[in-house]
This record gives sequence, C-alpha cells and structure tokens, in this order.
Amino acid sequence: MSYPPLRARVLVLAALAACRGGSGAPGAGPAPDAGVVAQGPSVAPTASAASAPSAPSLDAGVADAAAPDAAAPDAAAPDTAAPDAAAPGAGCTLRRGPLSLSLRGPALLWSPDEAERADFRVIFNRDGVAQHVAPSFGGLTAPGSPLAEAAPDAGEGSGDPARASWPACVVASRFVYCMDHGGTIRRTPLGGGEGPPIGAGRRGTGISAVALPGGRTLLAFLSDRKTSEGAVTQAFAVLDDGAAVPLSEEGSGATFVALSRWKGGALAMYIDARSALTPVHARTLGLTAEGKLELGPDAVVFIGDAGESRMGGALAIGAAGPAYVLLPASKDISAFGMAAIRVDEAPRDDMPAVWSLYPNGLSPAPIAATQGVSPIHVARVRPVSREPGARHALELGQLDGEGRFHARCVAVEGKSFKHVAIEADRGGSLWIAYTTAAGTFIEQRAAGP
Repeated sequence: MSYPPLRARVLVLAALAACRGGSGAPGAGPAPDAGVVAQGPSVAPTASAASAPSAPSLDAGVADAAAPDAAAPDAAAPDTAAPDAAAPGAGCTLRRGPLSLSLRGPALLWSPDEAERADFRVIFNRDGVAQHVAPSFGGLTAPGSPLAEAAPDAGEGSGDPARASWPACVVASRFVYCMDHGGTIRRTPLGGGEGPPIGAGRRGTGISAVALPGGRTLLAFLSDRKTSEGAVTQAFAVLDDGAAVPLSEEGSGATFVALSRWKGGALAMYIDARSALTPVHARTLGLTAEGKLELGPDAVVFIGDAGESRMGGALAIGAAGPAYVLLPASKDISAFGMAAIRVDEAPRDDMPAVWSLYPNGLSPAPIAATQGVSPIHVARVRPVSREPGARHALELGQLDGEGRFHARCVAVEGKSFKHVAIEADRGGSLWIAYTTAAGTFIEQRAAGP
C-alpha cells in the first residue's frame, strides 16, 4: 500500500519514536463523584488597565502549581523576527476591567443568551463541579480617564484566590462538561442537577464539546489506553451520553484535542507530541441518517518539530467560510511563531501554513480564538522581546481571509500566563479571561479604534 510522502514520513518517524518509548502516560486513577452546579461567590473589582498601544504590567509571579507542567521553563528558542505590526486603524479600547476573580485557574467564558452573546459569565471547574461567577464590573470605563490609565496591581487583587481545577469546563447546548481530579468527565444540565459520568479522561488534560443539530452534543477528550505497543494516550469522542469512540488512530497517540462546529457537523483537531516529531491531525465528524456518529478521514495537516510536548492550539472559525488550525510552534531551527493552517472543504495531508512570527520561542504558549463570528479574533501569549527571560504579552488580533494575523493591541504584560480565553459579543466587544500565578482576570474591550 502506498502513502503520500508526508504520511510516509509520519509513519516512519512514529515507529522510531515508539522504539524510544512512545507516548506512555500514567493511569487516571480513581474518580470521586462530582456534585451539582454551584453558584460562585461574588468577585471584587480592581483597578483597570491602560488600553492600546501601551499595555499595563501584570506581575504574574511564580508558576501556578495547579496547571499541568506549570513549573517547566520556557523553551530557549533562537531569536526570530518581530511580531506583525498592528493593522491600520486597529485597536481594542478597554471598556470594563480588568477584574480579579474569586478563583484562580482556567476560565470558561459563557453567555446565558446564545442569541445575544452579551454580559459573559465565567465558569470554573471545582473538582468536576461547574461553578458560575457573574463578574460585577460596575460602570463602563471612559477612554482617557485616570482609571483607564492605571495598571492593576494583580499581586494584591482580592487576596489569595482559591484554586480552580484543571482543565476548564466546556459548554455545549444545554449541558456543561467538567473533569474531576480523578479524570472522570460528567455532563451536567446548565440549570443544575447531577449528571452521569460519560468519559474517563487523562487527569488535567483539556476537553472540548460542541452542539450538533437537533440538540445533540459531542465531547472530545484524551484518555490513556493499553495497546500492544504499551500505554498510549488517545483522543476519543462521545455523542450525547453514548460510548466513547476513538478519534485518533491507535498508533498515533494524542496530547491535545479540540472541536468546533463546522458545516452542519464538527471539525476535530488533535496533536501528537512525540520524541521525534509533532504531527497535527484533523478530521470532520457528522451524523449518519440513522443519527450515529460518523468520522471523516484522518489527515496529517501539519508536522511540528520534536520536543514540543506541551504544544497546544486552537480552532478558529468565522460565521461562514474556512476554518483555521492555529498552532504556536517552531517554524524551523531559528524561528518560532503562530502557524495558521486553512481548512476549506475537508482536511488534507500537508496543508500550507501562514506564519506570524514571535520574537522568541515560548512553551507553553497559550492561545485562543473566537468561533462562529466574523472577523475571527485571536488572543495569544508571546514574548515581549527576543531576550531570554523576557516578559510575556497577551496580544489581541484578528485573522484575514488568507489566515494572516493582524495585531490590534497588547492587552497586558506579565511574567507568565497559564490560560487564556476569548469571546466576541453581538455588540462588537471582545471579552478576554486570562490566568497567571497571581489570579484570573476578565476584561471587556471594544474591537475597534
């Protein structure tokens, strides 16, 4: 049987990686029961940050022990070109915040009214229980006011916030999915109540979920499985509360997975970070005439360098048109940046990437993107400069029709960021949430000059 050149390379290098130990992982362990959806405590406001072009300073402090691999040092990549300049007329004026939240950890931004998409709330994961927090911003921040020009003292905020669990919860249709400390994933009604366990995932790894036509839901997660070659982490999908179906092929493994609604079904991408290479896969998912889950062909859309075991990514999709797989990765031995891989009809092997370079390498490099609205907005963390140990910037921008990134502003700077989230409301504002060692913060910004 013949293979295209890229897939042949994947198979050969994957075999070499397997000989060196593969991608084995420890078991998930026992899973305690998750409770009902809880109402979160109130949150206290802090001083607001300055809007573009100058960014406030956020002292992120030491690494957050609640985050997987949080204590690992940043990658020491060689110097690269400076990041893309802001597009003419770009900006993201601060409207409200930044607000220090009552919990510290990965945050899900969620609007109770999907049609209006306004006044976003935050959902935290508390050991498999969804805890809702409604931010109390107060009034809007007037541009040019002293409050708008003040930098937040994130180190003081609202004291030492309690820690939320990893990973962030996800919402699809009328349900919220959260993983507990043991790896058990539960699908709980958003209105409250208990839900049965529907998946046994690898502890602390991300989950993703989307709504399908007819009120159905699709969940994707990572789980450890024993194979003839030893332990391997695979990606799985669950339709509603049915049985888990392998999403990644048995010999490929997986270290990251994401879903997005696309063309009446869903688009899935997963990353397989090996010791020899880092292939990125994508495939479509849909429903058969009988209502069963149908998986499209698996495609290796991109191959990253070896040694990027903490590589994450994001799926970016507008109101219509193509999808983009976004990956902070090494372009070559001397350059690091964000690769945007365009998917038009169906994923294909070895698809071209449009690059936006960072000043230096970064691992992990949190990134998030909007889905279902146009233009596509991106929140990404990059080094401020090329010097080793440089501070990090949370940069906001948008993708054009070719997948090129156009910077709008740097929202905030800090020592490190552990997680970012971004949503766009119907009124044209951007909502961002970000987590540092000092806490989790939320802001609302106008997506314009």
